[in-house]
Amino acid sequence: RESVNKWANTSNLIDVIQGYNAEGGDFASGSEIVVLGWDPADTHTSNFWEELASVELGSAGDSLSSGTITAKKYLWFQYFIKKSGTINSLIRFNSDSGSNYASRQSIDGGAENVEASISHLDFPGHAHVANTFGNVFVINNSAKEKLVIGHTIDGNTAGAGTAPKRTEQVAKWANTSAQITDITITQSSTGDYDTGSFLKVWGSN
Repeated sequence: RESVNKWANTSNLIDVIQGYNAEGGDFASGSEIVVLGWDPADTHTSNFWEELASVELGSAGDSLSSGTITAKKYLWFQYFIKKSGTINSLIRFNSDSGSNYASRQSIDGGAENVEASISHLDFPGHAHVANTFGNVFVINNSAKEKLVIGHTIDGNTAGAGTAPKRTEQVAKWANTSAQITDITITQSSTGDYDTGSFLKVWGSN
């Protein structure tokens, strides 16, 4: 779901955010809301996000892997794919190649592509035309399906005369017995991820 809104108050800062249930059920135990904020006057030295992995290719290859990371309730990962030749990327968690993934994606605001019972997640959902940057968030509760939301930009044809491509995607990994402790991005075509491609992962509880 996508929504844009405004609160017409022009005299106060927001200092309370509440979620309300308008139906007959309840928010089950374990539901929560997390609010992140920042102010230039802050003097704190801690951060919500902890870096869990930072991997950069020193030579061309077909895979970017976080390696084993510390299990965290919230995951945020970013990747930059510098392409060499034709590449088509897929993402797996904990090396799971079973039919345990499902996704819904839209490219450049077009019709949705829905995939169910698949063996991986397609990010960005199409063959890479040019270098690609992705930004992805995951709720990583052990006993729940892992819900994923991500956005990617593909540079498209080089130069300012061609607009980039964008992909919006939501997905899930249907595992309900383990947290994600490994993220691997693999390309399945004839090209390579070039030197300088990277994957960074942050987490928090």
